[in-house]
Order: sequence, then structure tokens, then C-alpha cells
Amino acid sequence: MANPKIRALVLIVLLVSALPTRASAADDKATVQQKKVAAAAKLDALKADDIELESAVRTLDAGIAVQASETDAARQAASAATVAVDAAAARLAATERKAADLRGRAVAVAVQAYIHPSADSFLELMRAKDLTEASRRQALMSQVVEVDRDVLGELRAVREDQQAEQRNLIDLRDQAQERKRDATEKLNALQALRTEQVRLRNALDVRIQEFTAEVQALAREEATISGLIRAREVTGASVDGRPAPARSASGLAWPSPGGVSSPFGPRWGSMHTGIDIDSGYGAPIVASKAGVVISAGWYGGYGNCTIIDHGGGFSTLYAHQSSVLVREGQSVTQGQAIGYVGGTGNVTGPHLHFETRVGGSPQNPMNFLG
Repeated sequence: MANPKIRALVLIVLLVSALPTRASAADDKATVQQKKVAAAAKLDALKADDIELESAVRTLDAGIAVQASETDAARQAASAATVAVDAAAARLAATERKAADLRGRAVAVAVQAYIHPSADSFLELMRAKDLTEASRRQALMSQVVEVDRDVLGELRAVREDQQAEQRNLIDLRDQAQERKRDATEKLNALQALRTEQVRLRNALDVRIQEFTAEVQALAREEATISGLIRAREVTGASVDGRPAPARSASGLAWPSPGGVSSPFGPRWGSMHTGIDIDSGYGAPIVASKAGVVISAGWYGGYGNCTIIDHGGGFSTLYAHQSSVLVREGQSVTQGQAIGYVGGTGNVTGPHLHFETRVGGSPQNPMNFLG
């Protein structure tokens, strides 16, 4: 009787093998990555913000690396399939030569038997009622079978091999064609990804150049802006009677409709001292909080720029306006229109550059916007 432990182990193996299989974690991850690559390839560079564009380029870089590897593997598989087809064709040719040789031997045996029949074959011919071709052939075949059964048996086996090798060659050729198509599809996909990569990378390069030029222009005005704010800001309580905004909970209103196309902070080797809000040209700009206008006019790379002091060392700045609706020394309420979105100063497209400053130094606006 078999060992019970062995029988139990066999049962467990059978049960496990019967369980439905699921995609591995690696397969799931690959599928997610493929979806990310496909989404990145369709990204509208003009509508994407800096982070989205940069992320899409990185995703395509990774996707191209994977696709290139898969393309190489597909090419190798197609090459191996071609080699297999050639080898199978060579085997078939050799088998066909062998079959031809055996047929030649069989014919030689038949001719020899016909010319020099054995005694039994001669008697059989003599017993025949007539010497028609059919009778002679029958007698001849009987002589061939008797003379060399080995040759005919080998010829029969070779013919079976030949038929099997012909079927195998057809299958291998179909497989080679399929692998060639797969390699072609992967190569086309790789070329398409590279085209999108070039498109997005060029867009990113332009974005970096524009961003760098804008930031450098703003940096040239930084000392002037900071000094101006420190010289004119109100100390102590805020203008609307409330304390200066606390981190991440200030109650500031969004100054203009739109999303953040470029966040605060270091990027591409430069420091962005505010956020860019992608409002359309001519969109209204409102005061984020009640305060007093301490500056309204042209400031180099900032273009038409308004600075509002909210008291307590806190101020907001609104740059690149197409036109300014307020004047220096004017009191404004939260939500009051102070200008319109434009593209003045050092900027390549219309948007609002919005800054929040504490003691004249720029802080991340996202820490204050409600």
C-alpha cells in the first residue's frame, strides 16, 4: 500500500492545480504601466501643467525602454523561427532525397526482376492465360516484393517521415510568419512611442526654457519687490481686523478661476516664487483678502503687477495682468476685482502669477489658499 503521506501530498497537488489561476502581481503591474504609457502618449502638451508634462515624458521614457526590449525579443523569436523553418526544410529535402534514392533502388530491383525473373516468377508468367501488361505488372510486383521487402518497407517509412516533415514545415512557416508580424507590430508601436516622446520632450524643453526665462526675469525684480513690501506694509493686526493668515488655514479666496499650471518651489534649477494659475486671457482677478494696495503698476518681468498688504506682515502679489483696475493706497475688499489676466512682462502665454509673502519673503500660496 502506498505511503499515506505521499497520497495526501498527491491529493494536495491535484487540488492546487485545479484551482483557477489569476494574473500575477507582475502581470497586473505591467498592465497598469501599459495604461500609463498609453495615457502619456495621448497627453495634450498645451493643456498639461508642468508636473503632468514632466511625468508624461518620464513615463514614455520607461515605456520605450520596455517596448524596445520586447521588440528585440520579438525579433530574436522571429529569427529563431526562420532558422527552424530552414532546418525543417533541409530535413525535408534530405528525406525527399532518401525517398528518391529508395524509389530508384526499388525500380532497379523491379527492372532486374523483369529482365532476369526468378524460377517462381517465370512459372507464374507461364501459367498466365495471356501476357497482357496487367499480368506482367502483377507478376513483376510479386517478384519485387519477394526480392526486396526491406527496400519497400524503408521507402514506406520514409514516405511517412516525409509527410510528417511537410506538415511540420507548414506549421513552422505559419509560426515564423506570426512571429514576424508580432515583431513588426512591436516595432511599429516602438516607433509610435518614440514619436510621441519626441513631441512631449520638445514641448517640455520649450516649457523649461520659458519657465527659466520667466523665473530669471522675476528674480531680477525680487530685491525691489521685497524691499517695497517691507517699506510699505502695515505691521501688527491685519487690515480687515483679523490676524495674519495661519499656515494652511487663512481663508484666502482664489484670485482667479483656473488650475495651477506651475506650482511654487524649485524646478529645473530655478526657484518659482509663486504659483501660475492658467486662467484665460481677460479673466477677472480678485483680491484674495481685504487689504490696501501698496503697489499697482509695471515691474519689469512681472509686467502689470498689483501688491496688496493685508497687515501683520502678510501680502499678496498678482502679476502679468493685461490691465490694472486699482491704484496705490486704495483699500480693497476680498473678492473685489483688481485687474484682468494677461501676458505682460516676461511670459509666453496668458496666466496669473500669484504670490503670497510673509515679511516680504515669498511663501507657498497653497499653504494659505482656502
